[in-house]
Parts: sequence; structure tokens; C-alpha cells
Amino acid sequence: MHKRYPSLQAMQAFLQAAGTGSFTAAAKRLDLTHGAISQQIRTLEDHVGQALFARHGGRVQLTDAGQLFASGLAEGFAQIDRSLAAIKQPRVPRQLLLDVDPELSQSWLIPRLYVLARALPDHQIVISSASRALGLDTLRFDLALRYGYGEWGDFPSVQLCDDQVLAVGAPALLRAHRVTPDLTPEKLMALPLLNYTKRSWVLWLEAAGLLPVEPPAQAVFDDAANLMAAAAQGLGVCLVRRLLAADALADGRLVQLTQVTIPTRYNCYVIWPQDRADKVEPAVRALREAAASTLM
Repeated sequence: MHKRYPSLQAMQAFLQAAGTGSFTAAAKRLDLTHGAISQQIRTLEDHVGQALFARHGGRVQLTDAGQLFASGLAEGFAQIDRSLAAIKQPRVPRQLLLDVDPELSQSWLIPRLYVLARALPDHQIVISSASRALGLDTLRFDLALRYGYGEWGDFPSVQLCDDQVLAVGAPALLRAHRVTPDLTPEKLMALPLLNYTKRSWVLWLEAAGLLPVEPPAQAVFDDAANLMAAAAQGLGVCLVRRLLAADALADGRLVQLTQVTIPTRYNCYVIWPQDRADKVEPAVRALREAAASTLM
């Protein structure tokens, strides 16, 4: 059903009166009469069903309802100004709406945004990191980077890359415990450990030939970026995807501690709506090439 809103003139009169504390001053600013301002305010108060100002002689003061309305209305006009300014640009840029898993965005994508800029030079890249709980069918996007098992309903997709999980730690941790990289699995398990709520140590322990029982941890994280940040500070050893740890390994913040690795079962996919295939094809190709070069 169509909603009926107060006039813009009435709302502007209200904001001017709220800012100046005077209908007379508001009238001067808007080049109107005092009576016109009073009438517009009365019309607005009739619309909301309560007083917005308390009148005290020639001065007016906002009521509690008026203060609440003024704060929200000011932001509303600011948003209108921003929207008008955006479309007054000589050319509104084409956009690529990219939804990215937050962990991938923080640890891998941001340093490689230039690959998308090169692939789509005439596009503005708009990045969002929506909650994992939101299904793709609830989002407005051109391209998404999400972790999963490859079951994305009607959305076309390709796996970003093959990946593996490895054990890493900080040089400071090695120095503190007087050990060097290429540890045996047994020596690694004697170091402080960090856990990740979405990954168990059990599969790694099986690959290492050790008893597959989840070990106690120094700390537990629900975000891989925070997990790696803690490991880089020397708090403990963690299991992490090579793709996410690649930059930290390259610059020495983290070190691979053992040759034991396990393949990932829950992988990152590039996903897009069926009607965007032509638009996103250059970006898909660029992202897969960037992932491949990261893992070389």
C-alpha cells in the first residue's frame, strides 16, 4: 500500500526550527513567514500524532519525540544528499558486487584486489562480507567467494583452487622453545596449540601417524584471520589453509613447522547468478589465476 509522507518543506521547516530554537529564525533561513513555518510544523505534528516542540513565548524547545525525530530526519536528508550527489556524477560507474567470506577477504583477497581492477577496468568493485548464515538466494551480488562442498543450487560455480591444511607457528615461538622448523609431529604436539572451531586436529593427527584424539588448546578461535594473527604473535601452533597463510609465510610472520599436510574437504568456490556469466567471466579467470600463483 502506498504510504503518505509529510511534505519535504514541512520536514525542512522542522529541522531549521529544531536547529535554531526559533520559528522566526527558521522562517528567515527558508525565506518564509513565521506563520508559514508554524503551519508546516502543525501539519507535521498532526501527521505524527504528537507535539514535536514545546512553545515558550517566542522560543521553542524540542520535546523527547522531537529530539528523536530530528536525529533520524537529519541523517535521512544527508542520505538524500549523498544519493543525489552520486547520480550527478558525469558517469555513474558500472559495479561488480562481490560477496566474500570474511576470512578470505581479510587474509587473501584485499592484497589482490588489483587483479580484479585489471580484469574489469571500467567497473567499481563493491565488496561485502555477509554473514555465513545468509543463503546466496537472499543476497544481491554479481560474484561470491564462499567456502562449501560445491553444492550451490542453481548458481553456477567453480572451485577457486586446490588447497591443503598445514601446521604453522611464529619464529618467536620456535625461539622460545629452542626448536627449528621441520619438526617431527611428536615435537610439534609438545608446543602450545591453537584451535579453530571449524577444524579439528584429528585428521592431521591421523596423517601424522599419531593417536587421533583432539588435543587441549591454549586458545580457541572462530575466525581464521584471528587464529593466524594469534599464531603470528607467538601464542601457539595452528592448522590453517595454505591459501590463507600464504602471505604470512612469504614475509616470515609464520613458518611451516612440519611436512605433514592434509587436503581440504571444505573448499572455496567462485559463484555467480546464471544471468551474470558474461559479466563476471574476466573476474573469475583473474581470481583463479591469482589463487594458483599464490600456491605455487
